[in-house]
Formats: sequence, C-alpha cells, structure tokens
Amino acid sequence: MKDTNAIEKALQDKINNEVSVIVEDFTNDLKKIKEKYGGSMFYYMAESNASDARGFMLDGTNKVARVLHRMILENHGNLMLQQKSKELIKKLDLI
Repeated sequence: MKDTNAIEKALQDKINNEVSVIVEDFTNDLKKIKEKYGGSMFYYMAESNASDARGFMLDGTNKVARVLHRMILENHGNLMLQQKSKELIKKLDLI
C-alpha cells in the first residue's frame, strides 16, 4: 500500500507541475501585456459584467496564479490523475 501511495503522490506531483506551467505561461503573458500597454496589475474576477454580479479583486499576478492553479486542479485534477494512472498502467502492461 505504501508503494501505491507513493505512485499516486508522484502522479499528483506531476499533475501539479503541469498545471504550474500552464498558470506560469498565462501570468507571464499578463506581465507582457502590462509591459507593452501599461495598466494595473489588479484584476476583478466576476461572474458577468452585470452591476450586481458577484466578484472579487486580485492584486498582482501571484494571487491570480494561486487562484487559477487551485481552480484548474479542482476542475481537472481528478480527471488528470485518472488519465495518467491509465497511461501508467498501460505502460506497465498491467491490463
């Protein structure tokens, strides 16, 4: 069981790193936009443009990165783990 947990942890680390690269690429693009066109590094995240839409403010790309990273893992993390597990099982020829 210890080995199984270590394998799952390694796959989760790989998923975390993959998501980190995606988020880093996005936040680097935000920084490039700011450098080229100016503007602030404050981002208002809202459900819509409606005046009564719920939302929150993020200051700086570090906070944007943390929110995006968490959102991606929450929405895709389990599916990524399932897919990577299937790929590993196939590579090990266990099926």
